[in-house]
Amino acid sequence: MASFDIRVRTRGSLNPGREPAAFASGYTGVVVCTDDETGAETRVGKVAALRVHAAHARAAGVPLFDVCDAHSHELHVLHALLYSPDGYHFRDAVAARFGATESDLLVLDYVVLAPKWRQLKLGLLAVRRLVELIGGGCGLAVSLIAPLRTDAHAILGVPASWLPPHADAADRRAAAATLRKYYRRMGFARLGRTPYYALALGRRAPSVGEILGGE
Repeated sequence: MASFDIRVRTRGSLNPGREPAAFASGYTGVVVCTDDETGAETRVGKVAALRVHAAHARAAGVPLFDVCDAHSHELHVLHALLYSPDGYHFRDAVAARFGATESDLLVLDYVVLAPKWRQLKLGLLAVRRLVELIGGGCGLAVSLIAPLRTDAHAILGVPASWLPPHADAADRRAAAATLRKYYRRMGFARLGRTPYYALALGRRAPSVGEILGGE
């Protein structure tokens, strides 16, 4: 028998007068399998996420646009998509659809697993636990749900075998459709016609039993 856990780390500056980008925190985590008999541990997955601290930015008087624009192009895009232009809260339509009363945003960057551990819903369990660990006070979690590029393994720091190649564009589209169907079990829903999917964090999440038992 074996057990699994996720180990997450982040960092933050203690200096006063933080730059706008400091109001977005990065998190990385590893999924570890522990043999219950021997205690041997094996790294079987890796995850990454960002959190936009909109409430802290508001308290500090730092424009949320500046926070997102200074951090990355992706956060710039998500700010335009999700937030009121000159405010710290989600757009009315977004807030109403997802019941998002909190203003912080959790961005799920990627989840990648070793081939041996796929098809076991381990990825969804890792996402669920990651949201529990770092998503408190967030109104939404969003993700660009798509297969990772095969050549991204060096950037992510994982073995090349963890990112299987796709034969052609059609194969990649099929893989993306499978992933999106998979994540809908967690409650992710597409944001309009964009490639992003969002999860309402103020609503009940599926239980572990529901995730493991879902078809």
